[in-house]
Amino acid sequence: MSAGTRAVTRKSVALTVLAAAVCAGCLPGAVTARPGPEKPAAEAISWGPCDRPDMPVQKGVQCGNIRVPVDWAEPQSGTVTLRAYRFKAAGPSKSKGTILNFPAGPGQTGDIAFASLRRHLPGYDLIALDPRGVGQSGPLNCATDKILKIPYVPPTDPGKFRALKKNQRSFWSTCATTPVGLKNHLDAYSNARDAEALRKAMHLDKINLYGFSYGTLTAERYLGLYGDHVNGSVLEGVMNPAQSRRQFVTSAARGIEAIFDRFRNWCADEAACALHGKDVASVFRKAQKKADAGHIPGSLMTTPWSSVAVTRYFELTAPHSFKDAADGLKKLSEGKNPMPGDEETGQDQMPKTFPYTDPIVCSDFDLSVKNVDQARRDLKATRKAAPVLGFSTNSNNYTSICLAGPRPAKGSGKPVASRSAHPTMLLSNTLDPATPIAWANSVARQFGHKAVQVRTDQVGHGGGLESPETRRKVVTYLDQVNRSGR
Repeated sequence: MSAGTRAVTRKSVALTVLAAAVCAGCLPGAVTARPGPEKPAAEAISWGPCDRPDMPVQKGVQCGNIRVPVDWAEPQSGTVTLRAYRFKAAGPSKSKGTILNFPAGPGQTGDIAFASLRRHLPGYDLIALDPRGVGQSGPLNCATDKILKIPYVPPTDPGKFRALKKNQRSFWSTCATTPVGLKNHLDAYSNARDAEALRKAMHLDKINLYGFSYGTLTAERYLGLYGDHVNGSVLEGVMNPAQSRRQFVTSAARGIEAIFDRFRNWCADEAACALHGKDVASVFRKAQKKADAGHIPGSLMTTPWSSVAVTRYFELTAPHSFKDAADGLKKLSEGKNPMPGDEETGQDQMPKTFPYTDPIVCSDFDLSVKNVDQARRDLKATRKAAPVLGFSTNSNNYTSICLAGPRPAKGSGKPVASRSAHPTMLLSNTLDPATPIAWANSVARQFGHKAVQVRTDQVGHGGGLESPETRRKVVTYLDQVNRSGR
């Protein structure tokens, strides 16, 4: 799950609309994959150049299309065309096998990790799909003005909560996909079945899986449904489907507070920290008070400065640079905007709709905060878990988004399982702002003996393969399972 997934600026709205301008249903060369578990696709995918001029794919990547049922439970109800990607292994030597990539987000296209996978895990053929509602697979578009009204943290004032509820009902009614019914079938189980249709269409017996962040959820469901076709599976930045809304927000709050604790210790030790020698928590609270009093000009990516925005600022900057976070908090505590030049584009220059994939999370997690009492209890719990920061804006935001549809798919809260003969490798950073290590620990318990955990001691979301030691473990694991799986 992307820690920056809800950073919707008016500039990024315009740019992202361009990236989703091509209608997935209008793409040529589609094949139909029948849903029967034992029936392979009737024909292979027709591969060719990728027509994505606004967001070019890596050289050597080929594109194709595949038609699958909108609703796998009722395959005769209609189909949707999904964008598929293929990147063949380089060099004359025989490929080590195939890695099926499940992208992050929700919102990233299927090919987004190909460059990294080719660099870190050379020798494998790479395949992927744009997930449902993403990229060129029936993109989900919603009204921009409604999106910008969704708060990171649900209000605890009864009147403001009623206003949020009204906005969210209206918001979901503005969201649309092509075909229309797709917006109610965006869940990980459906994406896993789509991935199996891709495997069949490509006539592959055994494959490997790589999932990052939100993509790990689809990988987990694929392992539970079709794991007998999987040799190795590497999940990085692990999602845990078997948790309640309260567990979701409190574990995330605890995770971001742990990053603040590491940051505070760094400031105590390093003179390069702008807050060196100061009470960092007190500076943070001072910045929040300045923001709530309206004493900080400008905005954080169109969001007016408030105590919530200060937490959001830390959440976005600290995982990338403790120094930048310290510099910014110092300015905020002095009533200065650390992000000058973040002017807003006029309302008349904004597109009316925006490719907005965050509601996909609501298909997989029951996160809707249904009344003001639940909002108050959630906030009390997250403040206990994160005494300084108060909450994770990244996770709490979904409890606002999910107040309206889509509803969670049947079985969305089930623990993970695997039908693969081999264990799944779970990669985690010790301090992750988006997918806290507690989620991976829980998934490891659910997998039982079919899990191998690898922890990289670093702050951030992803990037584990940049660590030579972590990469060595992944390469060794994949080599072993693919040799034994032949």
